[in-house]
Amino acid sequence: MEPPCTFHHCDEAVIATNDDASDCKRCAVRLGYWKDDYIGYFVRNQDRKAPEINRGYFARVKGVEMCIEKFLKKTDGNCQIINLGCGFDTLYFRLKDTPHQVKNFIELDFPTVTARKCYTIKRNKALLAKIHDEDGEVRLSTTDLHGPSYHLMGVDLRNLDELDNKLQQAEIDYKLPTIFLAECVLVYIEAQNCKNLLKWISSKFITAVFVNYEQVHSYLSKDICRRYM
Repeated sequence: MEPPCTFHHCDEAVIATNDDASDCKRCAVRLGYWKDDYIGYFVRNQDRKAPEINRGYFARVKGVEMCIEKFLKKTDGNCQIINLGCGFDTLYFRLKDTPHQVKNFIELDFPTVTARKCYTIKRNKALLAKIHDEDGEVRLSTTDLHGPSYHLMGVDLRNLDELDNKLQQAEIDYKLPTIFLAECVLVYIEAQNCKNLLKWISSKFITAVFVNYEQVHSYLSKDICRRYM
């Protein structure tokens, strides 16, 4: 039997996947696969990636965007988005440049990740300007950031009591239609903890949609892109 996963020998490796994913997105954006004016604030690396990687991330980003756009149109923006394991994702900032707005946007990840994201946002006026408006203020701590409609918080998704407390701080409305995003997140959570998380979500939220993107075993596939992604 394998030993239980501890922060030091498992979670640090999971946290590192954020840097790799962000580097890949930065490369694809720089090559024109999609437009993202904000990824450059979080990622300076300009290493080139294999074409299959660029195409895979294009499909990933656009697929999630399509799901979100349909949800926002269906709810007319009177909804919430909760990004589980958000990493350096720039979705909130990109949405601010579109007609599609959302009542509450919440991003969650390990405190180590959110601390870096908070620091980057704090030191770049272009990012802060998207969060702050004339009627609201931005509250910052080392790992958490709270704006009028945007909340970035450090939390361990395996700790449901902590998760509930963080969502309360973000002025969550369990009755409001909510879409959850999980991109390559659940695969890194132990099966029982993952089951508990999904069960908790289904019991707390009256109307919820869950968008999940995960890796699958495709070693036998002749499709090179599928083997990479």
